[in-house]
Amino acid sequence: MTPRIAGVAVMALAALLFVPTPGVRGDPLPHLPGPAPQARPQGFSARTENQRCEGCHEDIAAEWRASLHRQAFTDRVFQRSYAIEPLPFCRGCHAPEADPAHHPGADAQAVGVACVTCHLVAGEVVSAHGRDARGSAHTVRGDARLSTDEACARCHQFDFPEAPGAAMQDTVAEHRAGRFAARPCRDCHMPLVQGSTGRAHRDHRFTVLGSPALLRSAIDASASRSGANAIEVSARVIAAGHAVPTGDMFRRLEIRASAVDAEGTTVATAAPVILERRFSVRAIDGGIERVPAGDTRLPASGAPRVVRLVFPAAIDGLAVRWEVVYQRMGAAMAVAFGIDPAADEVVLAAGTLGARPGLAGRPAPIRVP
Repeated sequence: MTPRIAGVAVMALAALLFVPTPGVRGDPLPHLPGPAPQARPQGFSARTENQRCEGCHEDIAAEWRASLHRQAFTDRVFQRSYAIEPLPFCRGCHAPEADPAHHPGADAQAVGVACVTCHLVAGEVVSAHGRDARGSAHTVRGDARLSTDEACARCHQFDFPEAPGAAMQDTVAEHRAGRFAARPCRDCHMPLVQGSTGRAHRDHRFTVLGSPALLRSAIDASASRSGANAIEVSARVIAAGHAVPTGDMFRRLEIRASAVDAEGTTVATAAPVILERRFSVRAIDGGIERVPAGDTRLPASGAPRVVRLVFPAAIDGLAVRWEVVYQRMGAAMAVAFGIDPAADEVVLAAGTLGARPGLAGRPAPIRVP
């Protein structure tokens, strides 16, 4: 992303601000949490204020410390990307407790998207359900919007600045157009859990990549043979409220298959098929510009995506192993970032098609090194 992109993108994010509605007291509700700047008072320390939250809310604090929100700036993948493009646009969401015009200080880096980022707004502690100070350390102002998709939109829904109307991240819009639009994001990403006191609360780990089971539950897939030298894999969204994968524009699914003999030795490999968002790239002053050029991901509607994997020769006498694999980025980009591609992979679905008798006169499969 270029400075030109960054400046316009920040303006696009600002346009997503939720229009305040009257609060219980009759005065306007504060803006929902989002990218920097957070309009903090002079001398405000995000780390110090956040530690005050952690001191009383121990269960939630432990969950947050294990979350990607806490690692928003320190995450190894983000750091590799940020080293290439250290832009204010990136800092706005990944270090929201700092001035995005400058590299964030140690406190803002350490807390990432913190407790205070979402729950300390305009000097007030805010949650989906308010309460007065009786029996607690402070008053909590209720803002029901925090339980809706609007609480996520300002950092998870925004356009490419050079192509208005073309989303750089489209998760919230995908959800609104999907089968589960009536269910808020938090139902999957902040499920109710029991705390150490026995009281239920929303899980603040915001787990996605850290929960292979959650990722696997999002889709269903099956495979069948297609002619003498190919198989077809059909995959569809069954539980996710958005396209799969969603979020960062480089996330993708790789569908791959290999033919194996009776001993389980791989005899042939099909060319993999990638389901992803595609972009055209062109040079502009000071950097590059990416514009959406296609989308083959699994749609939120649940419509199946059927792909054909072709082997170099007939595979009738061989079993075929297939799998649908979630990847944060392609192998070439991972290598460029110094990341082991296999370390970030999650197998979402897999299976084996049994061998079937070959037909007379059909050439035997070739062995692929």
